[in-house]
Amino acid sequence: MKTYNYFRLIFRAFWAVFATLILANCRGGGGGGGSFQALNELVPLQTEICSITVPAPNQELAALLCTSSSGGANLAWHIKWLSPEGKPETATLDFEGTNHTVSIEFAKNRPTPVLVYLTVNGKEHILPAGSIYPVNKSGNTLSASWLNGTSAEVLMQILTKADQPQKDAQHLCNYFNWQKLQEEFAKRVDEPWLVDIDAIEEKICTGKFSVSVLKEGKTFEAVFQYTETEWICPPYGDARPVRTGESARFPAETSVYLSSSGTVLVQKETAKNALVITELAE
Repeated sequence: MKTYNYFRLIFRAFWAVFATLILANCRGGGGGGGSFQALNELVPLQTEICSITVPAPNQELAALLCTSSSGGANLAWHIKWLSPEGKPETATLDFEGTNHTVSIEFAKNRPTPVLVYLTVNGKEHILPAGSIYPVNKSGNTLSASWLNGTSAEVLMQILTKADQPQKDAQHLCNYFNWQKLQEEFAKRVDEPWLVDIDAIEEKICTGKFSVSVLKEGKTFEAVFQYTETEWICPPYGDARPVRTGESARFPAETSVYLSSSGTVLVQKETAKNALVITELAE
């Protein structure tokens, strides 16, 4: 019995020292690459390569952008993601080309966002499509979708916030159920461009997330009847444009829209269900 107790004391002492070393490494300060370095010293980083495929935009919107009154826009795909070390990476694909995939290296089983922007003349006016590795992985492929762009954008914002160590943000995101978020979002949201992604991010970061935050902003119905602007469209790649004379629902809060004359502000006229459209300077 004495021998047993003796070995038990040695065993406890060993684990006490081991736990102290672990905590000392995990509490090492600093964000970005340095914070990941402490984590990777403890656990060897394993990676895998997956192909990202871009989504199809609304055909009517793409056609209008390509044949606008200004002579047609230059469309391209901008892809953004985080490397296994947590550093921002980018790639560009031609819109008209046949190669609409890009290969990306991921830290194995670590939630990582991929954002896919349809750019207009090099500018990211349109909200991104996206996917989350490994939640949306099928085989060695991730298919970016417009719907999953919101959850991917929330994840990207959390992991790139400047006011917290990146390792702490990654630890939080490792244990959040991103698949459930995407499932609930698909069930509850019809117009993703009306959702407050900052509110979703804040609730996740404070541990107060509930599905009640997955809701669209208030809208009103009006007829688009501006002759100088032939069409307008929410800044969303899957949205259908609204043409002159058509009735549609618009955000009650002032919002940026795409239009035949570039980006415009669309807002509700005071005390009336009427639109006020203001052209924005490029």
